[in-house]
Amino acid sequence: MANLETDRLKLSPVRPEDWEAYHTVLSAPEISEYTDLPRKPSEKRTKALVNWMVRAAQKSKGGGWMVRDSRTGAVLGCIRLNSISRQASFAVVGYEYDKRYWGKGYATEALIAVTNHCHKNMRLYRLEAWTLAGNAASDRVLQKAGFRLEGTQRQKMILRGQRFDQRLFGRLAGDCLA
Repeated sequence: MANLETDRLKLSPVRPEDWEAYHTVLSAPEISEYTDLPRKPSEKRTKALVNWMVRAAQKSKGGGWMVRDSRTGAVLGCIRLNSISRQASFAVVGYEYDKRYWGKGYATEALIAVTNHCHKNMRLYRLEAWTLAGNAASDRVLQKAGFRLEGTQRQKMILRGQRFDQRLFGRLAGDCLA
């Protein structure tokens, strides 16, 4: 995983010591509203997630970047490659951001940087991401980063004992930004 930069952001590969900053992001109840992440993760669970990202990156099977404000160094969130298939040349993307930084374009800016890196440097042809129906903000982030809605998988996700539609987005290396 390489260091990435944009006009406002620095993205650095997740390290084991990033667990505390990531735990702060994950601990907000709004984060788990539309994901399969735990509502109130324990420190042990957050450390396990961070260690998984570190190990996945070492094996080139996934990984993550901590997203920081380039001026202040404040952690804004995390963006991940949840899985990488070298054979099929694709990866599954996910992200979480501290609610204080929602609606400011940071998630889109970071996703564009990661998308460009994945297509150009990692030579991944296809990127995928999913959202739950109703998560319009995340849908917009994906669309602004050039992902296209490919379909809805009805009642695929089970969260807190309820079924939800899952929306699949994809971006190909040759796709232009919308």
